[in-house]
Amino acid sequence: RTSLVSDGLCARHCSAEQLAAGAAIPSHTNRCCCDCCLCGCLLSRMPLDGSSMFRKWIKSGAAAAPSTEDGAASLGRCSPVPAGGAASVGSRASKGAHDASESAEALQSQLEKLEEECQKIKHQLARVHNHAELSIEVVDEDLTLTRSRFSRAAPGATPAGSLLPSKEGSIKRGAGARGASAGGGRSTAGGVASSLNSSSIASMSSFGPRMSYAVRPAPSPGAAASHAPTSAKDLLAMVQRGRKRAQYNSRVDSEELAALTGNGAVTLLPRGGVHVRTRHGPVQFGIPPETIKDSLQLGLDVPKVYVVGKERFNLKFGTNTAEFEFPAYWNFFIKGDKTTVVCAAAAAAVIRQVMEEVLEGPAEEHLHQDDEYSPFVDDSIYAARPDLLREIGYFKEPRNGRKIEADTLLQFVEFACSEELPAGHLLARMAFDDGTIEVIDRGAEYDVIVDDELVATVPDWLSSAIADPPHILMPMATAVGDAIDFEAPQFGITVLGAADGFTAAGTTAGFILWMRGRGILVDPPAHSAHYLRRNGISSRKITHVILTHCHADHDAGTFQKILLEQRVTVLTTRTIMAAFVRKYALISEMNYDFLQRLFCFHSVKIGEPVHFQGGSIKFFYSLHALPCIGFRAELAGKSIVYSSDTYYDPDGLAALQQRGIISAERCASLCTDCSVQQADLLLHEAGIAPIHTPFDALAKLPDNIKRSIRVIHCNDARAAESEFEKVQPGFEHTITIDTEPPLHAEANQILQILLVTDIFRKFDVESIVDVLSVITTRSYSAGEPICKAGDEGRFLRIVKAGIVMYERDGARPFELRHCDHLINGSLLAVIH
Repeated sequence: RTSLVSDGLCARHCSAEQLAAGAAIPSHTNRCCCDCCLCGCLLSRMPLDGSSMFRKWIKSGAAAAPSTEDGAASLGRCSPVPAGGAASVGSRASKGAHDASESAEALQSQLEKLEEECQKIKHQLARVHNHAELSIEVVDEDLTLTRSRFSRAAPGATPAGSLLPSKEGSIKRGAGARGASAGGGRSTAGGVASSLNSSSIASMSSFGPRMSYAVRPAPSPGAAASHAPTSAKDLLAMVQRGRKRAQYNSRVDSEELAALTGNGAVTLLPRGGVHVRTRHGPVQFGIPPETIKDSLQLGLDVPKVYVVGKERFNLKFGTNTAEFEFPAYWNFFIKGDKTTVVCAAAAAAVIRQVMEEVLEGPAEEHLHQDDEYSPFVDDSIYAARPDLLREIGYFKEPRNGRKIEADTLLQFVEFACSEELPAGHLLARMAFDDGTIEVIDRGAEYDVIVDDELVATVPDWLSSAIADPPHILMPMATAVGDAIDFEAPQFGITVLGAADGFTAAGTTAGFILWMRGRGILVDPPAHSAHYLRRNGISSRKITHVILTHCHADHDAGTFQKILLEQRVTVLTTRTIMAAFVRKYALISEMNYDFLQRLFCFHSVKIGEPVHFQGGSIKFFYSLHALPCIGFRAELAGKSIVYSSDTYYDPDGLAALQQRGIISAERCASLCTDCSVQQADLLLHEAGIAPIHTPFDALAKLPDNIKRSIRVIHCNDARAAESEFEKVQPGFEHTITIDTEPPLHAEANQILQILLVTDIFRKFDVESIVDVLSVITTRSYSAGEPICKAGDEGRFLRIVKAGIVMYERDGARPFELRHCDHLINGSLLAVIH
């Protein structure tokens, strides 16, 4: 399959006369393989032995050039000829048919030569495929826009009941659907249909509307000019910082690190960053996720002064190294003080925008809750929809006389030129009651000067460096075999982290929801993708992520998985997704439109089930400082409910209803239908009100609900004092809900493997049935060779479970995991 497509055999570029004469066939591997490519059409239905089938088709004299007038309409119309017979490739092919039988041998020889280059261009072809999917353009009259790669709806299609952008930029329901009126209520008549226009576009997919361009953030002056190299010298310095970051491992001695750590005032933090002790309080360079946990675990004071490096994002690990949320929360809510940010002016503008987004929530024009309910949802559920603007406003109310906003949590000290310093050096000075701290940026290093005394010199690249491998608090398997032998349950959860953002031990809350052997990551903690790989869990087993809300302890791992693995489907509401993209476009300095194309966005509807692996997931809006969703997952009559971050307390909710912050229907729903539903497993968060649910409120629930509760997102001490069991992270603590196996379980499992295997992903039903008929399952012992050099390559092997080691010609061996495939090699061995 690969060799034929990549060889560039395309009737659009080779006339029948050229083919018959055995002329050299032009290569066009840099073109999209679906651009009227005859071989691409054939191979969409071609069995594994595609080369021989194509030769039989050539010998039959059916090779012909489709007319160019029909453009891409020829795609998919050609069918392979069964062995022993000739086939017609449609009316256009028959018109241009030419007798090529005389040159069959010449063509066959040409094919054999081209097949020899298959391995060389295989990786290039994969890149071409990816690029083509990212770059398909849709032209509709005078409107040109780029279609996102996972969109399956036809360009310009307007399905009934879909969401359409109106001329005013608002989103209204399509004809026949229940829509929101101007006052926020429902429309009594049919919906309103409108045409696409350049000022308001909603890219549609089979999963509902993608991100509306109406929620695109205005570019900030600071973001536009942020740290872009302006000279060859700056560019060289940036490259050097990148090289040092790529080689960094804080657990390996080096001369540079030894000189730094030899200073008793300096500590390299496990997650990244440098902690410098001074008489006026510590100063930290670099702020990776969960950084305050490092200080708490090491017995260090949590700093109030942080220095932002020249790069605020570590692309290698997809990590924000200027994550100020939890240091700011700690200093404000726990210590009652501000956090000082030392940075360039451009970085200050971006950090302020990010903090405003997470503290004050989305602006009113970015809240779409009225449109996020299914048009078929029950009236009582629709009546209980939240007023997100009022709810967010409640959580922003002053606490202890202090407003909760960016300016009350953060204060900025910007680097600036100084006459006291040489040209090119920048100074940031902070005054205290009993002295000063100065940070001098000397280009490649930072000097920390306390009361005119040099305390430490920190290399600039360390402020954005993450150790390789990254520091992970999630428990690793006790042995390699334990991880590889892990069998995903039919229905259950594996907890990756169960702590809150302020607990020293453990990582932040997140877990895997397993349904029929495939997983969905729910708010994955930072470095979850790396952790799963180290434990032998293939990324092909976990291709979906549920994003509940956009606090740093819940969304950092989601962005990492998107960048490191791609092919990720994110399930959340349009409001939350818009906030996520706005936030990480600022953090990563990536183009807003490009960022949306890195993943598939499944826009969930409240009250409407999302079907997955024979089960369903229904979402609800919880009550939190930011728009936040929980869910109920059902499979084979069993259920798991996750509260997500929420405030549940009947007395407190009644008080909010009296103040008009929530409606009576919303209050009743929060008390009965959302986070405290009866289920086989109720995974509920707990913490300090009103941001979280107090343990006392959970203790008052009926016994039939309490018996299924397991708590998460809390520290061990508070959980131990309560009557509830806290979930434990790790694969050995996986919670399994017993369910009946599905019908045709073995065939279903094989189909799931084929669906995520590259070469079978686009096969039609008929071809898949043919493949199923020739599949066999084989098991191998640990260390047993599967095949060796010189063995006949009669089989296409796909890894179902375990790890396969591939060694060839003395090269460094590499691993093949779940759904990876192979044909032959010098030496392969299976490790269980």
